[in-house]
Amino acid sequence: MSDFEDRLAALDPAAGASYRHRDLDALISRITSQPVARKRRRWHTIELKLAGTLIAGALVTAGSLAIVQGAGTALPVLALKSPSAAQTFKGAVHSAAGAMQVYERFDFTAGSGLGAAVPTNLSYELKIPSSPASEAARVASIFGVSGAPVNASGDGLDWTVTGSSGHALDYASAGIPQWTFSTTSLTSSTGYFPSRTTLAADVQRYLTRLGYGYTLSAPSFGTTTSSATSSATSAPGSTSTEDVTYSVDVDGSSTDQYVSFSVDANNNVVSASGPAFSVATTSNYPLQSPAAGVDALNVEQQGRFPATSPATSAGGSTNTTPSGPPVVNVILDADTITLETYQLTDGSLWLLPVYDYSGTSVGVDGSLSTGTWYELAVDPSYVHVSGPGSSRGVVNY
Repeated sequence: MSDFEDRLAALDPAAGASYRHRDLDALISRITSQPVARKRRRWHTIELKLAGTLIAGALVTAGSLAIVQGAGTALPVLALKSPSAAQTFKGAVHSAAGAMQVYERFDFTAGSGLGAAVPTNLSYELKIPSSPASEAARVASIFGVSGAPVNASGDGLDWTVTGSSGHALDYASAGIPQWTFSTTSLTSSTGYFPSRTTLAADVQRYLTRLGYGYTLSAPSFGTTTSSATSSATSAPGSTSTEDVTYSVDVDGSSTDQYVSFSVDANNNVVSASGPAFSVATTSNYPLQSPAAGVDALNVEQQGRFPATSPATSAGGSTNTTPSGPPVVNVILDADTITLETYQLTDGSLWLLPVYDYSGTSVGVDGSLSTGTWYELAVDPSYVHVSGPGSSRGVVNY
């Protein structure tokens, strides 16, 4: 260190002292309360939203029937599969030792934008291709990839078809199957891209040939430039693509599935991905109101953080200070209904209506932040959850 730096350090009484935030727990709570976009896997299987702990109220046992009021039709109770014990949610962080420490619990209040009126929305049981290998070969042929499907892992789930020109089709069949086309045969070039209208027409042409029956909406366009080696000269260069990602819709409702395409300046498809499913049956399960869904979120919070008895000190006196994580008040003032993937105990996959809430939370230090939370919209009397776990409605993570 120079003499000048030494003199500067001498003027700073805090120089050389280790820094520690004066309220580290509050800082961690504020960080973990920030909204984080729900995880999306563009090229691999999208994780299922699986349900967990029982919801308070009149939950009936799996295998029994519930009657739709006024319809005279019996609907089987949705026996939802519990999630992995490793599933976490916003408000929970992991310590260096690996144990989960919860720093906040949420107290939800329905704002004026959420009412007691009960909407209607269908639920959908999905039809998944019965043979992953055959479906991989079929999708590969649509993208011009010829070859025999190979299951390198030996589990019969993931298949790859590799063509002679550097094209490949990967098919991952766990959960809702996902297909991914890619190529290593890239031409090193940049230039003017085809119009968005042309790219959209490309996507629709492939979607028709795939024949799954779902539709697309809410396109998000962009461009990507990456390094590449020319297939003609083997010289290094760069290649640019025009990209689009669509939300997969079923009967006009958005889902947690996506379709993505990328083309080069010559309108050649260089990558694409999407889900492989069609709708098997539809069911008109009754829903709870948006306001009732907020109440259900609070019930689930009580399940995560059960009341604890006051602690007793070594001297025998009772400590009346409430134990547990600090409470963050959240006002939910808007909601939309989307379709999210759930798996039943019989292995079937469903797209069920879910309330996506948005609102404002007041942190333990008084700071304000916005976030999103979700809750299964199906009336709880039509739902049974098997086994322990997290909840069927959770904060966004």
